[in-house]
Amino acid sequence: MVSFFMEKKISGGKKVITWLKKHLAFDKNKDADIQLKESTRALKNPGCGWYHIYTFDLSKENSNESFLYIDCEEEELVLLLIDIHAFRGCEQIPKEALEYFSSILTFFEEHDKGIILRIVYDTKGRGMENEPSSIKIVKSHMKQLGSIICEHMGEKKSLHGKILVHQGLFVGSWGEMHGSKFLTEARMKELSDTFLEATKGSCPIAVRKPVQLRQLSCQKTASNINFTLFNDAIFGSETDLGTYGTIQKSALPENSEREKTPWAREDELSWQQSFMQQSFCGGEVLGGMNTVSESSGNTDYPQRTLDWHQVVADLAKMHVSYLNSIYSKEVLDDWKAHRIMWNGEEISEYDYIGRHMGYRFTVTQVKISRVSQEKKKQTQSDTQNQNSKSVIKFTIKNTGFANLCEEAVCRLILTENNENIKAFEIKSDPRTWNSGTDTVIESPILQEVWTQQSQQTKIFLQLIRKRDGRIIEWANEEYDHKVGGVMMELEVKYEIAHENT
Repeated sequence: MVSFFMEKKISGGKKVITWLKKHLAFDKNKDADIQLKESTRALKNPGCGWYHIYTFDLSKENSNESFLYIDCEEEELVLLLIDIHAFRGCEQIPKEALEYFSSILTFFEEHDKGIILRIVYDTKGRGMENEPSSIKIVKSHMKQLGSIICEHMGEKKSLHGKILVHQGLFVGSWGEMHGSKFLTEARMKELSDTFLEATKGSCPIAVRKPVQLRQLSCQKTASNINFTLFNDAIFGSETDLGTYGTIQKSALPENSEREKTPWAREDELSWQQSFMQQSFCGGEVLGGMNTVSESSGNTDYPQRTLDWHQVVADLAKMHVSYLNSIYSKEVLDDWKAHRIMWNGEEISEYDYIGRHMGYRFTVTQVKISRVSQEKKKQTQSDTQNQNSKSVIKFTIKNTGFANLCEEAVCRLILTENNENIKAFEIKSDPRTWNSGTDTVIESPILQEVWTQQSQQTKIFLQLIRKRDGRIIEWANEEYDHKVGGVMMELEVKYEIAHENT
């Protein structure tokens, strides 16, 4: 924790100021530096973590159904699998089914769940058999359902933004973009354009393979903001069951077609690490790593040699924000059974992964520096700097696998008697605090901060989601849950030493 020096004249004696242990004594006329620590606790933050799948058949509405499973009420995310197979032969989905779809979204929105959406024709693994015969029907359904998605993303301000992504393009086995006649580059482009137009670009599309993303983004190196990735075969095989190719990128000719060719695993992971950092990515694990017990009798997936450190490294390269908490049970049970040491605490592999999905922000250093007169002259146009005598700098490390994907605001909060009295926004976009890196942000300490100090004054570094003001937790040991910020306490104890006569 950090404590700031506060001047006070005491009549009849000499002033002596002592500071509580674990606090940094800061004289506002001197510089100060303190290191802070990351906690191992689980954070309850939006837009990341484990999820359950909820399946709904739009042809079979049950108005009395209680949607939420008891065992996952605490999870931040849900995946809504919306089955529209019953309408595969009809160009128009009935009004009643559309209203049912909207009511499903509303239920989970009102329960403050981040929604991963997947609308499908197939839930049995028979994509071509169960999808429409004409792309015209698929596009018509996209327009109808897309307009409802758009309504929930935009017009209902209180619910805005709770649909985080749509997985797939309605087609393929389980909607996973394989086993379909509509997955040529031209067909994918036609379907994605239809969806984006229907949703007014408000809902990103997650595609199944990196090569599909490169084909749709029309860019050689980076993804488009409208597209991201999901992988439902993580660790299923060396290629994640066809997610990746087998040819090294370096072996392909350097032309426009190279970007539209699937690459070998390490090349694709390297590409994801570089270009998917600010995208909302996730999926589910299948197995294949050597940590799965051989005695389990699981022969569903080919085995490969992949140790625990490689598991973590691959998830970080994929920038995973979410994973299925149910499947595959063999893998998840194995992660739960194995323990590791992390920051001096023993924790299961499952919990470690859960606590690193998405973003995980830790304030690792706080520095306070005096503002020189020369610096003031250089920033005369900045009113804040003109009125400040000190600058506070925070080093923030994102130890999560991914970035924050929603707009957020970082600010200094002054409290007195547990009530907010001042707020100072820090100019920085938390979405750019990249995973695995340090980011330095700073703010002037205004003169009015010093003049308002009392023994009850405290300063907090706070992070809030912009659309609804929800607190985003820091991973610091110094985090204060009641206020929702990292505390820098103004705590002073005075002792009187009488002058010698």
